[in-house]
Amino acid sequence: MKIEIDINEKYNDTEVLIRANKLDGDLERLVAMMRMVNMQIGVRKNDETYLLDTEKIFYIEAVERKTFVYTADEVYESDLKLYEIEQELLERDFIRISKQSIVNIRKIKSLKSDINRKIRITLKNDEQIIVSRLYSDELRRKLGLK
Repeated sequence: MKIEIDINEKYNDTEVLIRANKLDGDLERLVAMMRMVNMQIGVRKNDETYLLDTEKIFYIEAVERKTFVYTADEVYESDLKLYEIEQELLERDFIRISKQSIVNIRKIKSLKSDINRKIRITLKNDEQIIVSRLYSDELRRKLGLK
């Protein structure tokens, strides 16, 4: 892969041009990560690809080597691995809550202590998810509750 960067004041906007002989999985992941810079991620549902604004995401979950993205009432699949999405979203309003999940803290409606120092989160769409005890202290800290 060849990377060329041309910085010049004559450019009004940033432009990324990709030239390749074929679109493969690595290239698709690269494009998906670049879209996340613009606060969107590429997701799929019913053989269609969508650009999903990250503020619509409630949580993201990895299940059996697949990554699912949940909004208020839809479920999409992403080609990115959970850790790839996490790297981009942690700077924003997302936090890891278990080995399999990341949640958008702006979509949290309420928290309830659960057994073994776990936390039960109720999201604004009334869906409930569990924060594992390994990540519960970090969630409380990020929310200013500790």
